[in-house]
Amino acid sequence: MSPEYRVTLDSDYDHEAVVRIGHAIRPDDYVSVELLEDRERAQRNAGRLNGRWLASVDNVIVGSGYFGQSPWFGPDLQFVHVMVHPDHQECGYGRALAERVETSAYDHGARRLLGHAEEADARTLRFLSLAGYREIDREWRSTLDLHSFDPVEWAESIDAVRAAGIAIQSVAEVSANRPDWREELHGLYVDIDRDVPSPLEILEIPREDFEAVTLGRQMLADGFLVALDGDTLVGLTEPQLVDGDPTALSQELTGVRSDYRGRGIATALKAASATWAKDQGYVSIRTYNAQSNAAMLVVNDRLGFEREHATIEYLKNL
Repeated sequence: MSPEYRVTLDSDYDHEAVVRIGHAIRPDDYVSVELLEDRERAQRNAGRLNGRWLASVDNVIVGSGYFGQSPWFGPDLQFVHVMVHPDHQECGYGRALAERVETSAYDHGARRLLGHAEEADARTLRFLSLAGYREIDREWRSTLDLHSFDPVEWAESIDAVRAAGIAIQSVAEVSANRPDWREELHGLYVDIDRDVPSPLEILEIPREDFEAVTLGRQMLADGFLVALDGDTLVGLTEPQLVDGDPTALSQELTGVRSDYRGRGIATALKAASATWAKDQGYVSIRTYNAQSNAAMLVVNDRLGFEREHATIEYLKNL
């Protein structure tokens, strides 16, 4: 039976089918139905476009092609992501979805497309290259096995930062004493996020997106740590809950303000975070780091994060 293609906008599609395809390709992926819904809700509430082409065979969804704006970039740059269930690959569905996604993105204002592919996926890498995409960065997924993490080895690094006058507190502690903590934390997040080395200009993440994603349902107020110099917030690290795996954490942004670099604060924050996580019974922490952010890769390597496969980031001008 010939495939059928349909486009849906603003999250009007089958999240379960999309997650099923993603997990068939990468079984250890952390994306869940709930997480997709969170992201789509944040997009919709912010008034940003996002849409998805779905490919069906015999009324079963076998492929998905996403296009959408991002809170970190202007509307002229849109994310695109195409995936096809392994049982239905090499049938032309991916190419057909990619063509529809690019056309839809262009029709909705995109003039640049940002895509990605796994380093080991030679077929997709070849397709992206032939389609006019060029590599701009690489990102490694890394995991810290907390069974092998020894907090005693890192206590001295944490103590040294505290002895230098930098306090490390949880968001739960900070929020109890600072009425405007959400606004202050957003300001800190923006300063750090925009200063992360990147081949693309990073815009200020809107407050509503920060509230929905960073301070949303996966936030751990006791594990989200901030560094303070007196009353000034200078650094953060944000471990988040993982849907479907109560033993794992996903560590998102970690960093310090630019004028506080080189003092060991980021290392102390991540070591303190790992110590807290181990004390709470978690067994692993997963994070992602781009090769353009060499300093954080060094921090993670020192702490014992094991690099896994790389994801290649591609850009295409339309």
